[in-house]
Amino acid sequence: MSAVPARTPGLAPMPRKSRTMRKLSLVKPIVKPIVSPIAQAIPVGVPQGRASSRTFLFVIIGMIVSGMMMLLYVNTLAAQASFQKHALQIELSQMTAEEQTIASAVAAGESPASLLVTAQTMGMVPAETPVFLRLSDREILGKPVVASAQAAR
Repeated sequence: MSAVPARTPGLAPMPRKSRTMRKLSLVKPIVKPIVSPIAQAIPVGVPQGRASSRTFLFVIIGMIVSGMMMLLYVNTLAAQASFQKHALQIELSQMTAEEQTIASAVAAGESPASLLVTAQTMGMVPAETPVFLRLSDREILGKPVVASAQAAR
């Protein structure tokens, strides 16, 4: 026996397909598009050359100025709406105060003391015996007696 260990014969590694090769194999080969003959057939005037820096500067300045003018217009509309809102809020507060004044006047007029004074100024006198009408069967409860002004005093 020899001192050299037994080795297996070296095998050449199997060729592996790289990931890029797999991706490329799934993609169609690049074909010249048929758009260029169609585009050449359509008569379109395409400007040749470059615009001057002065033209470019005028276009940019024009865009900035028009943007500022639009901003000024929108700001003016917002300020106008704000003034209208303020005027409507003042009108609303005045109407609310008027509504409260009318409600307090109605409440004062509905009080029993106010109703008694108003009825006496109209010449009405309180009834000596109250009479009631039952609405379910339309029966009169009590005996109606004509009230006189002398009996009320």
